Amino acid sequence: MPVYKVTIRAQFENVTNLEAPGEDFSEKWQYVSADEQVDTPKSRGTCNMAVKCKLCNRHSTLDVLRSRQQRYTAEDIPNFKEIIAFECRGISVVNFKFGDGWQCQGTDSKTPFTNLSLDEEWCEYDENANCPVGISELEYKID
Repeated sequence: MPVYKVTIRAQFENVTNLEAPGEDFSEKWQYVSADEQVDTPKSRGTCNMAVKCKLCNRHSTLDVLRSRQQRYTAEDIPNFKEIIAFECRGISVVNFKFGDGWQCQGTDSKTPFTNLSLDEEWCEYDENANCPVGISELEYKID
């Protein structure tokens, strides 16, 4: 069973510990939730997503590998780091969208910044540390 790893890299300004959404990994094409389980077709097991091909009626499944979820920290810059992985049967992960629900924290103040939309560069002001904060130059790879 192939495992598809999503690795990211970014530039930080006064933030660290960037975490992927804890629940949803979604896009227009397919919706996947790490917190939802569905029955695996023609099996006794469960998975995070099950789809059926409209042309050949073949069933495919995808599981979010929670044990592989990681934070991207200031120490990881400028390298790529795996943040999530998907175990797939009969399906491939070919694209990734940063989207909503990300979180990070201020480097010095530890101020939490939650529900971030990373479709574009993100910037704000950390009042506790009295400095600007931001995330830019977001990139991803799927291996």
